[in-house]
Amino acid sequence: MQDDDVLKCIHHLNLSTLLLSQRMIEKDKVMAMYRLGIDEKTADILSNLSASQMLVLSETNQLTFQFRFKNSAMIEKLTEESRISDIKQMHTGILLSSLLLDSINK
Repeated sequence: MQDDDVLKCIHHLNLSTLLLSQRMIEKDKVMAMYRLGIDEKTADILSNLSASQMLVLSETNQLTFQFRFKNSAMIEKLTEESRISDIKQMHTGILLSSLLLDSINK
């Protein structure tokens, strides 16, 4: 992949994430805050961004959102084979919830 292609992908991903975030916040703010791992003030700011503000924010050469998995052990645990797929989804939810609580309590 060429550098220009990578930058285009980053721009598209940033814009898509911002648009999705706004839709989620509009539909159910509390659930969106939980799923996005953001606080209420951030949710309010995101929901009020204009199209031009989102374009400016998305056209950076960096991802505007971060992975919530901070280490390889988390990803390995959540991607290892499991006989019960529903439990894997629950484990992921629990892990992400605990990460969100940790960040709020800091």
